[in-house]
Amino acid sequence: MTELKFTVSEKHEGKRLDTLASELAPEFSRSRWQKAGMFLRNGEEVSYKTKAVVGDTWELSCEPASGLPPQLEAWDFSLRILAESKSWLVIEKPIDVSIHPSASEPDQHTIVNALAHQFPAWKKAFPDEPLRPGVVHRLDKPTSGILLIARTDAALRYFQDHWKETEKWYRAVVTGRPPQSGRVEGAIARDSKNRTKMAVSNAESAKSAESYFERDAISPYEKYSLLRVRIPTGRTHQIRVHLSAIGFPILGDSKYGGEKAERLFLHAEKLTFPDPDKNGEMTTVECPVPEIFFKQFPDFVKKY
Repeated sequence: MTELKFTVSEKHEGKRLDTLASELAPEFSRSRWQKAGMFLRNGEEVSYKTKAVVGDTWELSCEPASGLPPQLEAWDFSLRILAESKSWLVIEKPIDVSIHPSASEPDQHTIVNALAHQFPAWKKAFPDEPLRPGVVHRLDKPTSGILLIARTDAALRYFQDHWKETEKWYRAVVTGRPPQSGRVEGAIARDSKNRTKMAVSNAESAKSAESYFERDAISPYEKYSLLRVRIPTGRTHQIRVHLSAIGFPILGDSKYGGEKAERLFLHAEKLTFPDPDKNGEMTTVECPVPEIFFKQFPDFVKKY
């Protein structure tokens, strides 16, 4: 990692931070700074688009892109297909499998590697995305459930253009008893003290986010609650951050204060999206919640 600390002088005045960073640390391109850089002004994280002002103290850091595999390798791992069409497929993502290789995790045992094995011709439709072919959205590595994958470049662009119309529903088990229903609103940015975490933040770089939840059931001892969560936005770690911020961390989410458990109790249950094969008509796909989610709720009747 490259780290810089400096006070803005007159010769730096008015320059955008990504431009200035690439000048001071030319081993990284401007686009690399935009993608992987962290920009702290007087200790507060801001956007790379911010312009330098004389007297400001800056701390800049950037992760190298090295470590990425040169190409996608097929992984002989069978994925459950929940639904498919000529333009897309929906799979059930298992826990502890990443969506695609990355610089921080170059492992080739990911969802897209498994898809490359099951559908050998599929990745050829995305020559400009050799390591992330067809990826429409993401789920955290420890999260299970519904994942939408585009089969063509045209479908990928369609989903990206219409993603705000998509409805995403999750199930989560949390410690404690939240209100029967609620809304959490709080912009999210990378935690300035720990780059592996996100946080509710007022920083300029923070992205708006809102989450809605309904409480389905509680255990006889009221220690745990089963929630159904809907997110119109989709920020990194959003549900985990929001539920932790209001005092109800997800069971198994030690990163955000959750009680230790055999897995992260967060599952993507339902996805409703505009279908490019049906002129935008909404299509809904569901993924049954793992039985383990109900072990704290012996009297709860699942609604399927």
